[in-house]
Amino acid sequence: MSEERRVVNIVVKPCAGVDPETLYKKIKETVTGEEESKLKWDESCKVTDGKIYTSFTIALAADFDEEVMEIIEMMEEEVESQQVTFQSAME
Repeated sequence: MSEERRVVNIVVKPCAGVDPETLYKKIKETVTGEEESKLKWDESCKVTDGKIYTSFTIALAADFDEEVMEIIEMMEEEVESQQVTFQSAME
């Protein structure tokens, strides 16, 4: 039986002077989630107008708000804002 997962698309706006690609690398290294959540980031991100557009998958039962979004929010010296643009359970 395959594990139920959720896909989440997010936008992260770096603070002025912060390189988006470098920040995305740091986010992927820092935000790892709980082991049982099996958080998996997209290999690369899209940068448009200085904002990072990316997605990740995580176990359906996981609280991605707590395990991912709140951790990114705490990176306040580098992250000006972040938001979820889409999320859905994967069949």
